[in-house]
Order: sequence, then C-alpha cells, then structure tokens
Amino acid sequence: MRKSIISTLAVCATMMIAASCGGNSGKGGDGKDSLSFDSLKVDSTLSLTEDTAGPRCHVSLCLTYAEGKNADVINDSIIRSGILSPDYFSLTGQKLSPKEAADSFVTRYLAEYKKEYGEIYKATGSNGASFNCEYIVKTHVIDDNEKYYTYIADVYMYGGGAHGNSIVIARNIDAATGKIVSLKDILVPGYEQGLNDLIVKTLCEKYEVADLKGLNEKTIFSGIDVYAPDNFIIEKDGITFIYSPDEIASHAEGEIRATISNDELKDLLKK
Repeated sequence: MRKSIISTLAVCATMMIAASCGGNSGKGGDGKDSLSFDSLKVDSTLSLTEDTAGPRCHVSLCLTYAEGKNADVINDSIIRSGILSPDYFSLTGQKLSPKEAADSFVTRYLAEYKKEYGEIYKATGSNGASFNCEYIVKTHVIDDNEKYYTYIADVYMYGGGAHGNSIVIARNIDAATGKIVSLKDILVPGYEQGLNDLIVKTLCEKYEVADLKGLNEKTIFSGIDVYAPDNFIIEKDGITFIYSPDEIASHAEGEIRATISNDELKDLLKK
C-alpha cells in the first residue's frame, strides 16, 4: 500500500498563566471571591502533504476557564455556549474538563479538515494555498458587573479566499448559578419591540441619521427585520449588543455595536 502523504504535527497542549491568553487570573470582587480564572493553550498544525509549502490547517485555542465555586458548571456552560465553531459539544451531554474539551475540539477539527480538504485537494490538484485553513480563538473574562462575568472570545477564521473573518463572541455568566444568561433572563416578557426601538435609536445617533430608513441607506438592517442579537455584554451601566461583520450590514461596515444604558432600559429590565 502506498505510504500516506499525510503528516501531522503532534498536538501541543500547554497550561499557560492567564495573562498569556488574555485571561483574568484574579479573583472576582463583590461576593465572587470564591471564583478565579486561569487559562490553557492548545496549538496544532496539520499538513496535507510532506511538502512544507503544501496546504495545511493551523488551530490555536487559548481558553480561559473557571476555578472554584461553580467552576464545573461555568466551564461546561462556556464549552456548550457556541464560542467554538463547529459547536461539537452541543450534541453531547458528556462532561469534559476544559483541557479535554480543547484537545477534543482540535483533534476533531483537524480530522475533518484532513478528510474534506484532503479529498478535494487530491482530486483537483488545485493551488495549495487555496486549501490553507486557520482557526484561532483567544479568550478573556470581564468582571465589571457584580452579578455577572462576561466571557469574551476573539475568533479568527480563514478557509481560503481573499481574507479571513474576525468576530467577537460574548457570553454572560450568572455568578450565583454558573449558567449562561439570555435576554429572557434579564428582561421582562414582551421586551422585544421596546428593545428593537432602543437599538434603532442608538444606531441612528451613532450613524447620524434620522430613522430606520436612514440606517437602511447605510445597508444597516436593509431588507431584514430589526432584532437584538444573543451576542451582548452586560456592563455595569448598560448592555452592549454586538453584531458581527456581515450580520446586519455590508462587510465594509465591519462589526457594529449598540450600547444602551440602564436608564434607557429601566422599563425593560427585571427588578
């Protein structure tokens, strides 16, 4: 049998100090002193050929994780919150430590790359550079709210083409329960229309237009209904909603954020 030309660099999983991943290693304040955060790094590259100039896939995960009270619940919630894509972990209830999850994700991601890209590359013999792939995730924790931690993932993805894509994913964690918080958890029933109106108002001020029609002319919410994303940061004085590039506007607009103060949200926030 012909020897496989697939060569794989071994996965190197190294526990790192939190600062190296941008994490927060200090303990939380305001009644959250029993919880702290550290981080780990997993970095691996798989080549489709023995030629070092051939196509390859590079995956690097720098994951912040909790230690202390509710740590197991928090870490499980984070793993299953969609900060990693594809979201393999939403399909299983298996409990994994942060390191096990990181290793499992990288192994599966590279295996799928090898299968899908390898077969096409072998069949077409196309330009090797067009089969390069990169997936980089760096995370940290924001501790500005006495009730919540906000877990931030900065994600870069490249799968061929002119440029890669960078997005920010935010997940808010209830410090008391360790669960991921949704808008339904913090806003009153029927909040949707009122929140949509506040988002439009905020974006109109930001882009210096009079109304939704003016936003549409800048490609924002053009042809789609206004909505609040699941991607948001609960801050001390308000909520910042994050729309990724291409989500509600043209690519040229990049990431769009709308920050709404607690004063503006007072009729929508649960008491």
